[in-house]
Amino acid sequence: MEKYGLAIVAITENGLEISRKISESFPADIFASQRFQPENKVKIFVSLKETIKELFTGYETIIFIMALGAVVRLISPYIKNKFEDPCIIVIDDGGKFVIPVIGGHHGSNELSKGIAGILNASAVITTASDVNGVPSLEMLAKKYSMSIKNTQNLPAVSMDLIDGLPVQVTNNTNIVIPELNNSGSGKRITVSYEIEDNKYGIILIPKVLDVGIGFSTDATYTDMKNAIESVFRKYSLYLEAIRSISTITIKEGNTDLKVLAGDLNCMLNYYPPEKLNENSVTRSAAVYRATGAYSVSNASARISSSGGKELVSKEIINNTTISVFLHGH
Repeated sequence: MEKYGLAIVAITENGLEISRKISESFPADIFASQRFQPENKVKIFVSLKETIKELFTGYETIIFIMALGAVVRLISPYIKNKFEDPCIIVIDDGGKFVIPVIGGHHGSNELSKGIAGILNASAVITTASDVNGVPSLEMLAKKYSMSIKNTQNLPAVSMDLIDGLPVQVTNNTNIVIPELNNSGSGKRITVSYEIEDNKYGIILIPKVLDVGIGFSTDATYTDMKNAIESVFRKYSLYLEAIRSISTITIKEGNTDLKVLAGDLNCMLNYYPPEKLNENSVTRSAAVYRATGAYSVSNASARISSSGGKELVSKEIINNTTISVFLHGH
């Protein structure tokens, strides 16, 4: 389910005024008590308790302008985990304190600082990494567009960083992450696009793989998805590392490919036959007769990779052909 961005909940006149001020800088849907008259951009609720579930599932960030204790009681039945819950921020009715409650390392801390600047208030940051000036692994993952594996180990690894203990960092990519310059023999942090056996540390997966795809007109979403997954299993690559999917321009109308790129959270590129032919290292007469290009999957992945390393030259799986390149930097 696609979520909206920001919701602000106000139950007093002061809270509504603070909501309006915030929404001038951060576009938001304002939810106000039924005691107020409906107005533009303000949605009226009868029962806040019944509205909470809708907000939790429908918004990425929720700001409550009310007492912290009341908010804790309201949201507690819906809290799951830090990777699924929306960011929660609480502001007192006087607009003096902005408190990130949930999702500090997923955007709440930074947004709270921004809102505090607008309101001339104090942002109350309590996350240990921020207080101690240690980089948050979750914020680093967001900054460098990386996925995190073994999230159950995040607390232990993060605590070692906060306590200043040596943490071994293994970077198997050409992504430079200056914040991760520690070395030692403690809990491991691995940065990789290749599947790692690392049960006790965490794995950060950057988007560095460019996939080229060629497919027949009868290929379905399932055919293309299964082909990519099969190749990535065979070569021990993370699907989360896919940066782009590329193909020939005659496939621009294929909606299944667009949906697949959306599901894999990656870019989708199309190249004309002339461009592909300029970058073809193999020449297939059959492919040329069908498309006007001598190579589709390999050539399109090669172009998208900007001179990167070829990892998978070509794998044909039923009616789909897959190539994979490591993006060049």
